[in-house]
Amino acid sequence: MNTEPNSLLAIRTSPWHEQTAWVLFFCAFFGTCAVALVVQLVLLPIYLPLQHAGHGMLVGGDSEGMHSTAAALAQRIQTEGWSAWELRPAGNAPTGIAAAIYRYLTAEPYVLVPLNALVHATGGLFVYLMARNIFQHRMAAVVAAIPFLAYLSAASWYAQIHKDGIFALGMLSCAYGWMLAFRLDFWRSAVLRFVSLLGPLVLGLFLVWLVRPYSIILMQIVGFVIMLFGLALVAVWRHQGALGRSRSLLAVFVFVAIPVMTTVVKPSDSRVEGWKGDVIARELTLRYMPTTCVLERGTSEWVDKLSSTVAGMRDFFISGYPNAKSNMDPEFVPGTVCNLLAYVPRALQVGFLAPFPSAWLAEGSIAVSTLMRRVISFEMIVTYLALLFLPLILWDNRRKPEFWFIMGFFVLMTTIHVYLVPNLGTLHRMRYAFLTGAVGLVIAGGVQRFLSRGAGSRAAVHC
Repeated sequence: MNTEPNSLLAIRTSPWHEQTAWVLFFCAFFGTCAVALVVQLVLLPIYLPLQHAGHGMLVGGDSEGMHSTAAALAQRIQTEGWSAWELRPAGNAPTGIAAAIYRYLTAEPYVLVPLNALVHATGGLFVYLMARNIFQHRMAAVVAAIPFLAYLSAASWYAQIHKDGIFALGMLSCAYGWMLAFRLDFWRSAVLRFVSLLGPLVLGLFLVWLVRPYSIILMQIVGFVIMLFGLALVAVWRHQGALGRSRSLLAVFVFVAIPVMTTVVKPSDSRVEGWKGDVIARELTLRYMPTTCVLERGTSEWVDKLSSTVAGMRDFFISGYPNAKSNMDPEFVPGTVCNLLAYVPRALQVGFLAPFPSAWLAEGSIAVSTLMRRVISFEMIVTYLALLFLPLILWDNRRKPEFWFIMGFFVLMTTIHVYLVPNLGTLHRMRYAFLTGAVGLVIAGGVQRFLSRGAGSRAAVHC
Protein backbone atom coordinates (compact mmCIF):
# COMPACT_ATOMS: atom_id res chain seq x y z
CA MET A 1 0.00 0.00 0.00
CA ASN A 2 1.42 3.39 -1.02
CA THR A 3 1.27 5.95 1.79
CA GLU A 4 3.37 8.61 0.12
CA PRO A 5 0.48 10.94 -0.82
CA ASN A 6 -0.73 10.97 2.78
CA SER A 7 2.81 11.74 3.93
CA LEU A 8 3.08 14.64 1.52
CA LEU A 9 -0.27 15.90 2.75
CA ALA A 10 1.14 15.82 6.29
CA ILE A 11 3.98 18.05 5.12
CA ARG A 12 1.59 20.62 3.66
CA THR A 13 -0.57 20.60 6.79
CA SER A 14 2.30 20.75 9.30
CA PRO A 15 2.36 23.57 11.91
CA TRP A 16 4.84 25.47 9.72
CA HIS A 17 2.09 25.96 7.14
CA GLU A 18 -0.63 27.09 9.54
CA GLN A 19 -1.85 30.64 9.24
CA THR A 20 -1.93 30.90 13.05
CA ALA A 21 1.82 30.32 13.25
CA TRP A 22 2.63 33.15 10.90
CA VAL A 23 0.11 35.53 12.45
CA LEU A 24 1.80 34.87 15.80
CA PHE A 25 5.23 35.42 14.24
CA PHE A 26 4.40 38.78 12.66
CA CYS A 27 2.58 40.02 15.77
CA ALA A 28 5.62 39.06 17.83
CA PHE A 29 7.98 40.70 15.34
CA PHE A 30 6.22 44.06 15.22
CA GLY A 31 5.45 43.99 18.95
CA THR A 32 9.12 43.39 19.75
CA CYS A 33 10.14 46.20 17.42
CA ALA A 34 7.74 48.57 19.17
CA VAL A 35 8.95 47.68 22.68
CA ALA A 36 12.62 47.92 21.68
CA LEU A 37 12.17 51.35 20.09
CA VAL A 38 10.23 52.64 23.09
CA VAL A 39 13.02 51.47 25.41
CA GLN A 40 15.79 53.02 23.31
CA LEU A 41 14.13 56.27 22.23
CA VAL A 42 11.64 57.07 25.01
CA LEU A 43 11.99 55.10 28.26
CA LEU A 44 15.74 55.41 28.82
CA PRO A 45 16.47 58.96 27.56
CA ILE A 46 13.30 60.60 28.93
CA TYR A 47 12.05 58.63 31.94
CA LEU A 48 15.22 56.86 33.14
CA PRO A 49 18.05 59.25 32.25
CA LEU A 50 20.25 58.02 35.12
CA GLN A 51 20.24 54.54 33.57
CA HIS A 52 20.84 55.88 30.04
CA ALA A 53 24.39 55.57 28.70
CA GLY A 54 23.48 57.25 25.43
CA HIS A 55 22.36 55.78 22.10
CA GLY A 56 19.56 53.89 23.87
CA MET A 57 22.00 51.72 25.83
CA LEU A 58 21.80 50.87 29.53
CA VAL A 59 24.45 52.12 31.96
CA GLY A 60 26.64 49.34 33.28
CA GLY A 61 25.53 46.73 30.77
CA ASP A 62 27.62 44.87 28.22
CA SER A 63 25.66 46.51 25.40
CA GLU A 64 27.26 49.90 26.05
CA GLY A 65 30.74 48.55 25.32
CA MET A 66 29.51 46.43 22.41
CA HIS A 67 28.01 49.49 20.73
CA SER A 68 31.19 51.53 21.13
CA THR A 69 33.33 48.70 19.76
CA ALA A 70 30.94 48.10 16.86
CA ALA A 71 30.86 51.80 15.95
CA ALA A 72 34.66 51.98 15.98
CA LEU A 73 34.93 48.83 13.87
CA ALA A 74 32.41 50.17 11.37
CA GLN A 75 34.56 53.28 11.00
CA ARG A 76 37.63 51.12 10.41
CA ILE A 77 35.79 49.12 7.76
CA GLN A 78 34.85 52.34 5.99
CA THR A 79 38.45 53.56 5.88
CA GLU A 80 40.42 50.30 5.58
CA GLY A 81 37.95 48.05 3.80
CA TRP A 82 36.33 44.77 4.84
CA SER A 83 39.68 43.21 5.70
CA ALA A 84 39.36 45.08 9.02
CA TRP A 85 36.10 43.30 9.91
CA GLU A 86 36.06 40.66 12.65
CA LEU A 87 33.29 38.19 13.45
CA ARG A 88 33.94 38.32 17.19
CA PRO A 89 35.71 41.53 18.21
CA ALA A 90 36.46 41.24 21.93
CA GLY A 91 34.90 37.76 21.73
CA ASN A 92 31.37 38.96 20.90
CA ALA A 93 29.71 38.00 17.61
CA PRO A 94 26.82 40.51 18.05
CA THR A 95 29.46 43.26 18.01
CA GLY A 96 30.80 42.09 14.65
CA ILE A 97 27.27 41.78 13.24
CA ALA A 98 26.39 45.26 14.50
CA ALA A 99 29.55 46.71 12.95
CA ALA A 100 28.63 45.28 9.53
CA ILE A 101 25.15 46.80 9.75
CA TYR A 102 26.48 50.12 11.03
CA ARG A 103 28.79 50.29 8.04
CA TYR A 104 25.89 50.38 5.59
CA LEU A 105 23.28 52.24 7.65
CA THR A 106 24.25 54.39 10.64
CA ALA A 107 26.05 53.74 13.92
CA GLU A 108 22.91 53.83 16.05
CA PRO A 109 21.53 50.76 17.85
CA TYR A 110 17.97 51.39 16.64
CA VAL A 111 18.97 50.06 13.21
CA LEU A 112 19.52 46.66 14.88
CA VAL A 113 15.97 46.48 16.22
CA PRO A 114 14.48 44.60 13.20
CA LEU A 115 17.20 41.93 13.41
CA ASN A 116 16.75 41.53 17.18
CA ALA A 117 12.98 41.34 16.71
CA LEU A 118 13.39 38.70 13.99
CA VAL A 119 15.50 36.59 16.34
CA HIS A 120 13.07 36.96 19.25
CA ALA A 121 9.95 36.31 17.16
CA THR A 122 11.52 33.21 15.61
CA GLY A 123 12.30 31.87 19.08
CA GLY A 124 8.64 32.32 19.99
CA LEU A 125 7.65 30.54 16.77
CA PHE A 126 9.73 27.51 17.74
CA VAL A 127 8.00 27.35 21.14
CA TYR A 128 4.66 27.49 19.29
CA LEU A 129 5.72 24.67 16.97
CA MET A 130 6.84 22.49 19.87
CA ALA A 131 3.56 22.98 21.72
CA ARG A 132 1.53 22.48 18.52
CA ASN A 133 3.23 19.13 17.90
CA ILE A 134 2.75 18.01 21.49
CA PHE A 135 -0.79 19.16 22.24
CA GLN A 136 -2.28 19.27 18.73
CA HIS A 137 -4.20 22.40 19.75
CA ARG A 138 -3.66 25.82 18.15
CA MET A 139 -4.85 27.96 21.05
CA ALA A 140 -2.72 26.02 23.53
CA ALA A 141 0.29 26.43 21.23
CA VAL A 142 -0.22 30.20 21.01
CA VAL A 143 -0.44 30.44 24.80
CA ALA A 144 2.76 28.40 25.13
CA ALA A 145 4.75 31.04 23.24
CA ILE A 146 3.48 34.00 25.29
CA PRO A 147 5.90 33.73 28.28
CA PHE A 148 8.92 33.61 25.99
CA LEU A 149 7.66 36.50 23.88
CA ALA A 150 6.09 38.68 26.57
CA TYR A 151 8.37 38.49 29.61
CA LEU A 152 9.82 41.99 29.71
CA SER A 153 13.22 40.93 31.04
CA ALA A 154 13.98 39.83 27.46
CA ALA A 155 13.99 43.51 26.48
CA SER A 156 17.39 43.75 28.19
CA TRP A 157 18.83 41.99 25.13
CA TYR A 158 16.43 42.54 22.20
CA ALA A 159 16.33 46.29 22.95
CA GLN A 160 20.11 46.36 23.37
CA ILE A 161 23.09 44.63 21.72
CA HIS A 162 23.59 41.19 23.20
CA LYS A 163 24.15 37.53 22.45
CA ASP A 164 21.34 36.11 24.61
CA GLY A 165 18.58 36.37 22.01
CA ILE A 166 20.65 34.48 19.43
CA PHE A 167 21.66 31.89 22.04
CA ALA A 168 18.01 31.36 23.05
CA LEU A 169 16.96 30.94 19.42
CA GLY A 170 19.77 28.44 18.82
CA MET A 171 18.79 26.33 21.81
CA LEU A 172 15.08 26.36 20.93
CA SER A 173 15.88 25.46 17.34
CA CYS A 174 17.91 22.46 18.53
CA ALA A 175 15.16 21.45 20.95
CA TYR A 176 12.51 21.55 18.22
CA GLY A 177 14.59 19.44 15.84
CA TRP A 178 15.40 16.87 18.52
CA MET A 179 11.76 16.78 19.66
CA LEU A 180 10.58 15.67 16.22
CA ALA A 181 12.85 12.63 16.49
CA PHE A 182 10.89 11.51 19.57
CA ARG A 183 7.58 11.40 17.66
CA LEU A 184 6.62 8.01 16.24
CA ASP A 185 4.48 9.51 13.47
CA PHE A 186 7.47 11.54 12.29
CA TRP A 187 9.42 8.40 11.40
CA ARG A 188 6.39 6.97 9.57
CA SER A 189 6.12 10.01 7.29
CA ALA A 190 7.82 10.92 4.03
CA VAL A 191 11.62 11.06 3.97
CA LEU A 192 11.30 14.67 2.76
CA ARG A 193 10.21 15.65 6.25
CA PHE A 194 13.69 15.03 7.63
CA VAL A 195 14.59 18.49 6.45
CA SER A 196 12.31 19.78 9.22
CA LEU A 197 14.46 17.87 11.75
CA LEU A 198 17.98 18.39 10.47
CA GLY A 199 17.35 22.00 9.40
CA PRO A 200 16.53 23.31 12.88
CA LEU A 201 19.35 21.24 14.42
CA VAL A 202 21.98 22.58 12.04
CA LEU A 203 20.64 26.13 12.45
CA GLY A 204 20.58 25.81 16.23
CA LEU A 205 24.09 24.44 16.54
CA PHE A 206 25.38 27.17 14.23
CA LEU A 207 23.75 29.95 16.28
CA VAL A 208 25.03 28.50 19.57
CA TRP A 209 28.53 28.22 18.09
CA LEU A 210 28.27 31.77 16.76
CA VAL A 211 27.67 33.49 20.10
CA ARG A 212 28.87 30.99 22.73
CA PRO A 213 31.34 28.56 21.11
CA TYR A 214 32.17 26.94 24.44
CA SER A 215 28.55 25.78 24.72
CA ILE A 216 29.21 23.33 21.88
CA ILE A 217 31.20 21.31 24.43
CA LEU A 218 28.05 21.21 26.54
CA MET A 219 25.95 20.24 23.52
CA GLN A 220 28.26 17.28 22.87
CA ILE A 221 27.36 15.87 26.29
CA VAL A 222 23.67 16.67 25.89
CA GLY A 223 23.65 15.15 22.41
CA PHE A 224 25.17 11.93 23.73
CA VAL A 225 22.54 11.67 26.49
CA ILE A 226 19.75 12.30 23.97
CA MET A 227 21.23 9.65 21.68
CA LEU A 228 21.02 7.03 24.44
CA PHE A 229 17.38 7.80 25.19
CA GLY A 230 16.56 7.99 21.50
CA LEU A 231 18.10 4.62 20.72
CA ALA A 232 16.22 3.07 23.64
CA LEU A 233 12.96 4.53 22.33
CA VAL A 234 13.61 3.22 18.81
CA ALA A 235 14.28 -0.23 20.28
CA VAL A 236 10.91 -0.11 22.05
CA TRP A 237 9.11 0.97 18.88
CA ARG A 238 10.83 -1.78 16.92
CA HIS A 239 9.99 -4.41 19.56
CA GLN A 240 6.33 -3.34 19.52
CA GLY A 241 6.21 -3.55 15.75
CA ALA A 242 5.34 0.13 15.50
CA LEU A 243 8.29 0.94 13.25
CA GLY A 244 9.63 -0.99 10.27
CA ARG A 245 13.20 -2.13 9.83
CA SER A 246 14.26 0.53 7.32
CA ARG A 247 12.74 3.41 9.29
CA SER A 248 14.26 2.06 12.52
CA LEU A 249 17.69 2.07 10.91
CA LEU A 250 17.11 5.61 9.69
CA ALA A 251 16.09 6.72 13.18
CA VAL A 252 19.20 5.09 14.66
CA PHE A 253 21.36 6.85 12.08
CA VAL A 254 19.86 10.25 12.91
CA PHE A 255 20.18 9.82 16.68
CA VAL A 256 23.83 8.80 16.29
CA ALA A 257 24.59 11.51 13.71
CA ILE A 258 23.46 14.36 15.98
CA PRO A 259 26.22 14.03 18.63
CA VAL A 260 28.69 13.48 15.81
CA MET A 261 27.62 16.86 14.40
CA THR A 262 28.32 18.54 17.75
CA THR A 263 31.76 16.92 17.81
CA VAL A 264 32.59 18.19 14.32
CA VAL A 265 31.57 21.76 15.22
CA LYS A 266 34.45 22.51 17.58
CA PRO A 267 34.90 25.79 19.46
CA SER A 268 38.00 27.53 18.19
CA ASP A 269 37.98 31.23 19.11
CA SER A 270 40.58 32.78 21.41
CA ARG A 271 38.17 33.28 24.32
CA VAL A 272 37.46 29.56 24.53
CA GLU A 273 41.14 28.68 24.51
CA GLY A 274 41.81 31.33 27.15
CA TRP A 275 38.98 30.00 29.31
CA LYS A 276 40.39 26.46 29.10
CA GLY A 277 43.78 27.69 30.21
CA ASP A 278 42.20 29.69 33.00
CA VAL A 279 40.45 26.60 34.37
CA ILE A 280 43.72 24.64 34.33
CA ALA A 281 45.50 27.41 36.24
CA ARG A 282 42.71 27.84 38.78
CA GLU A 283 42.51 24.11 39.48
CA LEU A 284 45.82 24.35 41.36
CA THR A 285 44.50 26.94 43.81
CA LEU A 286 40.84 25.90 44.30
CA ARG A 287 39.86 24.85 47.80
CA TYR A 288 37.56 21.88 47.50
CA MET A 289 34.86 21.22 50.06
CA PRO A 290 35.81 18.31 52.33
CA THR A 291 33.39 15.42 51.93
CA THR A 292 33.26 11.67 52.08
CA CYS A 293 32.82 10.42 48.55
CA VAL A 294 32.89 7.03 46.84
CA LEU A 295 34.80 8.73 44.03
CA GLU A 296 37.48 10.72 45.80
CA ARG A 297 39.79 12.92 43.77
CA GLY A 298 42.41 10.79 42.06
CA THR A 299 40.07 7.82 41.56
CA SER A 300 39.11 8.76 38.01
CA GLU A 301 40.87 11.27 35.77
CA TRP A 302 37.68 11.93 33.76
CA VAL A 303 35.60 12.55 36.90
CA ASP A 304 38.29 14.85 38.31
CA LYS A 305 38.33 16.81 35.05
CA LEU A 306 34.54 17.19 35.12
CA SER A 307 34.36 18.48 38.69
CA SER A 308 37.43 20.69 38.20
CA THR A 309 35.95 22.26 35.06
CA VAL A 310 32.65 23.04 36.80
CA ALA A 311 34.48 24.43 39.84
CA GLY A 312 36.76 26.51 37.64
CA MET A 313 33.83 27.93 35.66
CA ARG A 314 32.00 28.94 38.85
CA ASP A 315 35.16 30.51 40.22
CA PHE A 316 35.64 32.36 36.93
CA PHE A 317 32.20 34.00 37.20
CA ILE A 318 32.46 34.73 40.93
CA SER A 319 35.88 36.37 40.54
CA GLY A 320 34.56 38.34 37.57
CA TYR A 321 31.64 39.70 39.66
CA PRO A 322 33.08 39.71 43.21
CA ASN A 323 30.66 42.34 44.53
CA ALA A 324 27.52 41.11 42.77
CA LYS A 325 24.63 40.79 45.21
CA SER A 326 22.98 38.21 42.97
CA ASN A 327 25.71 35.57 43.32
CA MET A 328 23.98 32.36 44.38
CA ASP A 329 25.85 30.01 46.74
CA PRO A 330 29.34 31.44 46.10
CA GLU A 331 30.68 29.19 48.86
CA PHE A 332 29.69 26.04 46.95
CA VAL A 333 32.73 24.44 45.27
CA PRO A 334 31.97 21.23 43.33
CA GLY A 335 35.35 19.62 43.96
CA THR A 336 34.13 16.02 43.69
CA VAL A 337 31.39 14.24 41.77
CA CYS A 338 29.58 13.66 45.08
CA ASN A 339 29.45 17.43 45.60
CA LEU A 340 27.88 17.74 42.14
CA LEU A 341 25.20 15.16 42.89
CA ALA A 342 24.44 16.55 46.36
CA TYR A 343 23.80 19.98 44.84
CA VAL A 344 21.11 18.77 42.37
CA PRO A 345 18.06 19.67 44.56
CA ARG A 346 19.47 23.13 45.24
CA ALA A 347 20.32 23.59 41.55
CA LEU A 348 16.72 22.82 40.56
CA GLN A 349 15.47 25.26 43.18
CA VAL A 350 17.73 28.06 41.97
CA GLY A 351 17.15 27.30 38.30
CA PHE A 352 13.36 27.46 38.39
CA LEU A 353 12.50 29.53 41.47
CA ALA A 354 15.22 32.19 41.84
CA PRO A 355 15.19 35.08 42.40
CA PHE A 356 13.23 34.24 45.53
CA PRO A 357 10.56 36.64 46.90
CA SER A 358 12.97 38.00 49.53
CA ALA A 359 15.12 39.44 46.71
CA TRP A 360 12.35 41.00 44.62
CA LEU A 361 12.37 44.35 46.45
CA ALA A 362 16.04 44.32 47.44
CA GLU A 363 18.64 46.61 45.90
CA GLY A 364 21.00 45.30 43.23
CA SER A 365 24.71 46.01 42.86
CA ILE A 366 23.94 48.70 40.27
CA ALA A 367 20.83 50.60 39.27
CA VAL A 368 20.21 48.37 36.26
CA SER A 369 20.26 45.28 38.48
CA THR A 370 17.70 46.86 40.81
CA LEU A 371 15.43 47.64 37.87
CA MET A 372 15.71 44.08 36.55
CA ARG A 373 14.81 42.67 39.97
CA ARG A 374 11.52 44.57 39.85
CA VAL A 375 10.77 43.36 36.34
CA ILE A 376 11.65 39.73 37.00
CA SER A 377 9.55 39.65 40.19
CA PHE A 378 6.34 39.84 38.14
CA GLU A 379 7.62 37.13 35.82
CA MET A 380 8.44 34.84 38.76
CA ILE A 381 4.89 35.16 40.10
CA VAL A 382 3.60 33.80 36.79
CA THR A 383 6.29 31.11 36.88
CA TYR A 384 5.33 30.01 40.41
CA LEU A 385 1.65 29.79 39.52
CA ALA A 386 2.37 27.79 36.39
CA LEU A 387 4.67 25.32 38.12
CA LEU A 388 1.94 24.49 40.63
CA PHE A 389 0.16 22.66 37.81
CA LEU A 390 3.26 20.83 36.57
CA PRO A 391 2.41 17.45 38.20
CA LEU A 392 -1.04 17.48 36.59
CA ILE A 393 0.34 18.31 33.13
CA LEU A 394 3.02 15.64 33.47
CA TRP A 395 0.31 13.08 34.23
CA ASP A 396 -1.87 14.18 31.30
CA ASN A 397 1.05 13.80 28.87
CA ARG A 398 2.72 10.78 30.44
CA ARG A 399 2.46 8.72 27.23
CA LYS A 400 4.04 11.34 24.95
CA PRO A 401 7.82 10.78 24.57
CA GLU A 402 8.19 14.14 22.81
CA PHE A 403 6.72 15.97 25.83
CA TRP A 404 9.07 14.19 28.25
CA PHE A 405 12.00 14.98 25.99
CA ILE A 406 11.24 18.71 25.82
CA MET A 407 10.64 19.06 29.56
CA GLY A 408 13.72 16.97 30.27
CA PHE A 409 15.80 19.09 27.90
CA PHE A 410 14.65 22.32 29.55
CA VAL A 411 15.27 20.96 33.06
CA LEU A 412 18.69 19.54 32.15
CA MET A 413 19.91 22.71 30.44
CA THR A 414 18.66 24.94 33.24
CA THR A 415 20.29 22.79 35.92
CA ILE A 416 23.62 22.61 34.10
CA HIS A 417 23.76 26.39 33.78
CA VAL A 418 23.09 26.78 37.51
CA TYR A 419 26.22 24.74 38.18
CA LEU A 420 28.32 26.77 35.77
CA VAL A 421 26.96 30.30 36.34
CA PRO A 422 26.39 31.36 39.98
CA ASN A 423 25.56 34.97 39.09
CA LEU A 424 21.76 35.14 38.87
CA GLY A 425 21.67 38.05 36.41
CA THR A 426 23.82 36.16 33.90
CA LEU A 427 22.05 32.89 34.70
CA HIS A 428 18.63 34.40 33.98
CA ARG A 429 19.74 35.43 30.51
CA MET A 430 21.18 31.97 29.80
CA ARG A 431 18.22 30.02 31.21
CA TYR A 432 15.54 32.31 29.72
CA ALA A 433 14.56 30.06 26.81
CA PHE A 434 14.45 26.96 29.02
CA LEU A 435 12.51 28.56 31.88
CA THR A 436 9.93 30.34 29.71
CA GLY A 437 9.67 27.31 27.44
CA ALA A 438 8.84 25.04 30.38
CA VAL A 439 6.38 27.56 31.84
CA GLY A 440 4.73 28.00 28.46
CA LEU A 441 4.27 24.27 27.96
CA VAL A 442 2.73 23.86 31.41
CA ILE A 443 0.27 26.70 30.77
CA ALA A 444 -0.47 25.30 27.31
CA GLY A 445 -1.19 21.89 28.82
CA GLY A 446 -3.62 23.50 31.23
CA VAL A 447 -5.36 25.40 28.43
CA GLN A 448 -5.68 22.27 26.33
CA ARG A 449 -7.08 20.36 29.32
CA PHE A 450 -9.64 23.06 30.06
CA LEU A 451 -10.76 23.54 26.47
CA SER A 452 -10.92 19.81 25.75
CA ARG A 453 -13.13 19.21 28.79
CA GLY A 454 -15.32 22.16 27.84
CA ALA A 455 -15.73 20.80 24.33
CA GLY A 456 -16.58 17.37 25.72
CA SER A 457 -19.23 18.82 28.06
CA ARG A 458 -20.83 20.78 25.22
CA ALA A 459 -20.90 17.67 23.04
CA ALA A 460 -22.55 15.69 25.82
CA VAL A 461 -25.22 18.35 26.32
CA HIS A 462 -25.85 18.47 22.57
CA CYS A 463 -26.36 14.70 22.46
